Amino acid sequence: MFQTVPVLIDRRTLLLGAMATAVAACSSASDASSVPRTAPIGTIPPSGADAAAEETPRNPPRENVPPSIAMVGDSITALSKDTIEAVLKDVGFTSVTVNAEPSRRIEVGTKPTPGLEIVRYLAASNPVPQMWVIALGTNDDGLYSEDAEYQGLIDDMLGAIPSPAPLVWVSTYRNDQLAACERFNLLMRASLRKRGHATVGEWYQAVAKSKESILTHDGVHPNADGILVFADTVRAAIATQLS
Repeated sequence: MFQTVPVLIDRRTLLLGAMATAVAACSSASDASSVPRTAPIGTIPPSGADAAAEETPRNPPRENVPPSIAMVGDSITALSKDTIEAVLKDVGFTSVTVNAEPSRRIEVGTKPTPGLEIVRYLAASNPVPQMWVIALGTNDDGLYSEDAEYQGLIDDMLGAIPSPAPLVWVSTYRNDQLAACERFNLLMRASLRKRGHATVGEWYQAVAKSKESILTHDGVHPNADGILVFADTVRAAIATQLS
């Protein structure tokens, strides 16, 4: 499901303006972060559907693109916001909402507002976004001891998103919580298969393939190249879902 870095080269002209802000923000996050790197990269074997997605077209046919999309995420999305907005508009969405805050979790906290509350608010708005991207779970990985607790977070999020709407959920990666990320991603993947109309955005796979060269020193946040890869990971998953 991940498209490798070389396919991004022809998009650099499109994204140059958006990247200026994103790269500056990424550098600031790198300086402020203190998350240690503690373990080698692990991998999750891709499913047959993931392997097939390697041949996904650059963009889905524009007639298949809904008019509106909402993406809810944490600091990884916040760093990539300008680039993601440029990519989504290029795909053909006319209304793009990207709501992302550092340290955001799925259900816990008040500042920032948990992702579940944002999704419920957007789902109750008029008009309701007709496609969704969720990039949450990274700040929850490693904080729960039971699979049932992670599954509860996933179920609550999926329950808040209108069931007919196409959905992408971006897989989680942080170098200090690899086992927890892998478990969360497996549970999330199984839940998306059960839901239908849903695709995984393979950020974990992208980082594993890059040998971490697209991350800052903290092992969590994307660097300048990583911002491009993260945005293209979202684009590729959308193309798969809408094709």
